[in-house]
Amino acid sequence: MKLYLIRHTEAIDYETESVRSDEHRFITPKGRRIAINVFKMIKEEMLDLEKIFTSPLVRSVQTAEILALTVKYKNDVEIANELTLSSSPEKVLQLLKRNSIFKSIALVGHEPMMSTVVKNFTDKKDEEFAFKKAGVCYIDMDLDKETGKFVWYLNPKTSEFQKQ
Repeated sequence: MKLYLIRHTEAIDYETESVRSDEHRFITPKGRRIAINVFKMIKEEMLDLEKIFTSPLVRSVQTAEILALTVKYKNDVEIANELTLSSSPEKVLQLLKRNSIFKSIALVGHEPMMSTVVKNFTDKKDEEFAFKKAGVCYIDMDLDKETGKFVWYLNPKTSEFQKQ
């Protein structure tokens, strides 16, 4: 399975006059531009994307919607509670196994969970590895073995692909 892990893009600060809860933080105009640019860079890679799951938090949903529009995804973006801030790699694995009929899935979520998934399920063991906002990681996942091969990570700040 092609597995794309995506961290939400830049969101407003934790507390504003109108937003007093972390789960209601929404993405900034700058975050929107960054996400569009990043997703345009990988659009050709994601033409066969079959499923997009996102954390229920507003900033992740908005990032997933930008992904869907940019890569011309034809289905609905689905919310998955397995992608919340407090989720575990085991819950993410269960989500993937329940959806093993798909050959290509994107998961939009948060740090530190995204980095933890990479470290737990791939050959990338770099302790310094962490997702930047709007970062994208591609993993060639083998659900039967519950492991995958780290293929690349796109750093949105440098627009460079980091390979194993």
